[in-house]
Order: sequence, then C-alpha cells, then structure tokens
Amino acid sequence: MIGLRRLDDAGVERLLGLAVADTDPADVMPPGWTLDRPDDFREFYRGFQDDAYEIVDGDRTVGMIRLTAKGETGIWVARCARGHGVGLAALRRVVDEAPRRGVSAVFADTTTDNTAALALLRKAGAVLDVDGTHVHARIAVPVEPPRAATTA
Repeated sequence: MIGLRRLDDAGVERLLGLAVADTDPADVMPPGWTLDRPDDFREFYRGFQDDAYEIVDGDRTVGMIRLTAKGETGIWVARCARGHGVGLAALRRVVDEAPRRGVSAVFADTTTDNTAALALLRKAGAVLDVDGTHVHARIAVPVEPPRAATTA
C-alpha cells in the first residue's frame, strides 16, 4: 500500500540514497546537480521539509511528493516503482491532505514533452492549460477531507 511520511532529516537521507541509486539527477534536483554533490541535495530538500513527504510502499521509500501552502505540488518516483500506480496514489493522497492544510486546489507545472507527468495529471482529474510547451494543471480539492488519515 502506498503511503506518505512527513519528510524529516532521516527521510532526506533515504531520498538521497534513492536518488543516487535509482533516478536521473534531472528528475530530483534543479538543472546542474550531479551525484557527487550530496550536500546540495540535503540543503535543497531541507529547504522545503515542511511541505514534503516521502512516498512509501510498505516500509520502503520510493519517491517524494510535496504540497505547498499555495497548493503547488511536485513529485518524483524511483525507476523501480514507476508504472505501478505509485505516483497516482501519492498524488491522490496529497489532494486528500490539501483541505487539512487549507488548500482549495492543487497545481502542477510541467512541459508538453513530459508524457508521464501529463498522464498522471489526467488520471488524477486535472484540468490542463497548455501554453506553447508549458502545461499548468489544476486539480479540484474536496471540501471535506476524507475521514481516514492519509499520512504517517
């Protein structure tokens, strides 16, 4: 079962290990980051720890998703977990969490060539606004959060 765990310092270390072992650096960090600069990774992720979650499959970390106070989300999933609905499950959990955090809509930005992100956003019910190669997605948030807790 896919769950979310609030990101803490130990989680940053788990994400770093996962990023090094099973992702492309461009998937997890701004352009220019390389695997030989782990302290940059730590600093970057600690900068938004309050908005971030580890995506967990059982007890195994398989990615990261965030939700800012303004409703912006971003996600990455390790190669080993792609294609199994992990991203969609995590995104749905973040949408469920949004009303608890006072967020009325969840937003994501991507590009027209990011077919995996576009498929994920469509499956999550996002309305897509395409402007050239830029895509802005909006996902409606339920007024009431689900009764079951969605985060660990």
